[in-house]
Parts: sequence; C-alpha cells; structure tokens
Amino acid sequence: MSETVSRLIRILETCANAEVGGLTMAELIERSDVASSTAYRLVAELEEETLLYRASDRRLHPNFSFERRISDDKVTPEQLFESCEEISSGLQCASEIILLRGHNLLWHITDEHPQQPIRLRAYPGYIRGTYELDSISRLALAHLPIGMIANAWDKSAFFEVGVSARKLVWEEAQAKLLATDLDSMQYDMMGNAKGVRRFCVALTDGEGRLTCLLTVAEAAVPLRDEAAHIARIENTLMRIRNNLRDGATRQTSKMSRPAG
Repeated sequence: MSETVSRLIRILETCANAEVGGLTMAELIERSDVASSTAYRLVAELEEETLLYRASDRRLHPNFSFERRISDDKVTPEQLFESCEEISSGLQCASEIILLRGHNLLWHITDEHPQQPIRLRAYPGYIRGTYELDSISRLALAHLPIGMIANAWDKSAFFEVGVSARKLVWEEAQAKLLATDLDSMQYDMMGNAKGVRRFCVALTDGEGRLTCLLTVAEAAVPLRDEAAHIARIENTLMRIRNNLRDGATRQTSKMSRPAG
C-alpha cells in the first residue's frame, strides 16, 4: 500500500470514529498520526468532495460511514472466504461469517452448498437484531460486558429462539448470556421460526475481543444420530477456527521478528 493511501485511510478512520461534536484539525492530526501538511491537504480534498464539512466552530464532521468489517488485521477476508468454502464443501451445508455491529448481527460472508436442502434468507450485508437469543446472538453478546448490555439494550425485548418466540425477562436473558461458554460451540437443535438451525464458534483477536462468528446453517430436521452429527460439525468448526488462530499467531510472530 502506498503512503498516500495509508495516510488517507488513517484520516478517514479517525474522522469516522470522531465524537458527535466533531474534531479540530489539531485533534485529527494527533489521532491519525499524519503530518500536518499532508493532513491539511487531504482534508481540503475531502471537503471538496463533501465527505467532510466544518461546522460554525470550525470543527470537522464526517459526511460518510467508514469502518473495517474485520477488525483483526491478522485475519484477512480471503482467509475467511476460504474457511467458509472449506466448511461448506466438507459438511455439504451453508457456512457463514457473522459480525457483531452495535446492536445488530451483520452477515459478512455466506457460502451455500448446492446440495443443501434449504436456501437462506441471509446474504452478505444482511442485518438482524440480537434480541432473539439463538446461538449466534448468545455467543456474540456474551463477549460484551453484561453491564454494557443492561445499559444499552432494551432489557424487555429479548426472546427465545423458535416458533414460540417466548419473551424473556431480563433475569432469564442475563442468565443465558452469563452461562455461555465463549470457547465452545453453541447451537440450537430446534432451529428458528424459519426452520434453520445454526452451530457457531467465536474467532477472537489477541486481546480476546470478538472478531467474528464462524457458523454452520442447516435445515432443522430430525437426525438419525444427533450426537454424531453435532460432533462432526464441532470438529470441523474447531479445526477451522484453530487454523485461523494459528495463522494469526504466525503472522504476529513474523511481524515482531527483528530484521536479520
């Protein structure tokens, strides 16, 4: 990547993450770590394109949305695409990469196997709320401090997965989230109201923050050997997740190794 592109990205990310009150030029330069002369030039160009504007107090405000969908720079979208393809082809089912964005789940990647018996409503860019406490919502929200959820979510809006969609009082929802094992596979054998059940594991960065969910989606039909079916999916998802983690560790070691 050229230095110009790298600096522009830092400017855009800094502006996009600014507080509601905007940024002064001094704050933008400090936070983006871009030289003053370059920052002024890039900001002027962004203003010409109406991507940035100044309020009466001269503070800068973004007129755009900009964020990395995969926040862990040790895991590439290409690796995630390949992982989905491997899961889908190995299990003959749909596989997905799902992100937690604010109060919502965002489908980033989907790979549907031609022989799977269902077609999914979810597609790349599809957004769904987290109030239905199915496996993906539970595992995603369990990575957040429970106090944050209590303060920022509508505590009366959670409901169970399935056709009944039974309302959950906050104490029930909280208990489900606190009981979620972050490092194990989560699943709901009964499936959701659309007849789809999901199995998922969490991929996290070096600080334990959620990067994404790796999921398997299939029709919620009766199984001849349920235990063997669950074990097969779990082995596949755990192996893929471990491969991604190992690759991220090798990438970190390579970047931190002193030049010889």
